Amino acid sequence: MPRKSMLIAGAALFAAVAAGGSAYTASTTVPNATVGYGTNTVTGGTINSIAYNTNATGDNIDTVTLVMAGDTTTSNVSIGFNGAATTSCGTGTYDGTTATTYTCDNGGSNFTQPTSGLTSTAVLVN
Repeated sequence: MPRKSMLIAGAALFAAVAAGGSAYTASTTVPNATVGYGTNTVTGGTINSIAYNTNATGDNIDTVTLVMAGDTTTSNVSIGFNGAATTSCGTGTYDGTTATTYTCDNGGSNFTQPTSGLTSTAVLVN
């Protein structure tokens, strides 16, 4: 193989390895975030979704909206953060077919849970 062809082939191989290396690095880099996602087993009910509603600056959880499967309006649903005491979510609103929505608001006022310090959320259904 002439020298010029080997040089081009070597440059192409180096470019392919470099591109693969940068793609690998990019795929393992995870930026810092204050939100997360996780799953766990819940007894007493099935949570379809949970939404943390924050203040305007996003640094405090004001309320939490829970959507639970089925008609759970006769259940006692409460929520707590980071292992602290739980607060009742009141009576939910059943949509008449598939789910009940709760707005958990710390007994009528906003929670004082900073988003930066949230490590766990407990939902109790009984």
